[in-house]
Amino acid sequence: MKAQNTANIGIGAEIGLPSGNFVNLSGIGLGASIKADFPIAADFAISLNGGFMNFFGKRNQLFKVQDFTYIPAKAGLKYHLSESFYAEGQLGAALPLTNGQKTLFVWSPGIGNQFKLSGENKLDLGIRYEAWTGKNEFSDLNKANTKGFVGIRFAYVFGL
Repeated sequence: MKAQNTANIGIGAEIGLPSGNFVNLSGIGLGASIKADFPIAADFAISLNGGFMNFFGKRNQLFKVQDFTYIPAKAGLKYHLSESFYAEGQLGAALPLTNGQKTLFVWSPGIGNQFKLSGENKLDLGIRYEAWTGKNEFSDLNKANTKGFVGIRFAYVFGL
């Protein structure tokens, strides 16, 4: 068995680098998250992830875009390709803390590596593409709007 067979929890810092049209609204996002993994079979685990993410609004010549502050809540499946390297996919919702924003659908594929420290403790470095999709809040049109970003997560993981 490549993967660890005990549940674990990680507390981490997150950086979000906007992509696509989202770069016109924000230059960077910062946040924190708590993520738990529960093994279900050899090399597979269910992951639950909750956190806080703030994307700082950009200022242009006419106005300043407000910050985008959300609580993303996700669940997914993690597959260990080796003892330390993994791939995972998650789905969920981004709940707004900023006035005028709407709850958004979240999807996120990613990869990561866990570096063993001592005992069950690890340092987890992950990178993912994450998209938050919902109705466009800047117009009355019924068009979908996606806020996409590359997420980088640094976390301290310990066994439960």
